[in-house]
Amino acid sequence: MKKLNVYDFCLIALLASVQYAIFVFFSNILYLEMITFTIVLFAMTFDRYQCVWGSIVFGLLMLCLNGVNFWNMMYVFIYPIYSLIINILKDHLVKHKLVLSFVCGFLSFLTGQLLQLPFMLFSKKVTLIYIIMGLKTSIIQGVLSFLVCWLLFERVNSVLEKLRRSK
Repeated sequence: MKKLNVYDFCLIALLASVQYAIFVFFSNILYLEMITFTIVLFAMTFDRYQCVWGSIVFGLLMLCLNGVNFWNMMYVFIYPIYSLIINILKDHLVKHKLVLSFVCGFLSFLTGQLLQLPFMLFSKKVTLIYIIMGLKTSIIQGVLSFLVCWLLFERVNSVLEKLRRSK
């Protein structure tokens, strides 16, 4: 494991706080789930340990600020895994905007479905009902995330790349 310096700690804190702010702000807009796009953007722009740790700290912020429950605990697992997967695949994804946008949309869809899994603690039937009922929302979120990534990724990434290089 790489030794983290002050810059890395500050960047991780910044990434986590931006993720939390985006999560809170956009959770008030129906169907517009921007956190997955942000996770993908950060994973494509920053080093692996920075984006993964940023997502871990974001998940811990969710637990600290929104309470410890099964659904908030899912964020501690889901988004760092997304960050890791995207960061590992970033050399291939950067060459294919359509594939990157599709992956972003799919991960957004998948998040909506994975967040239903804690209902398994109560009942398999309840979980199945929530998964089926959540399909419409998850599909809409996936399509919107695909479009957001398709339309915004290159512009926002270029700004982040300039900021990252000017350290």
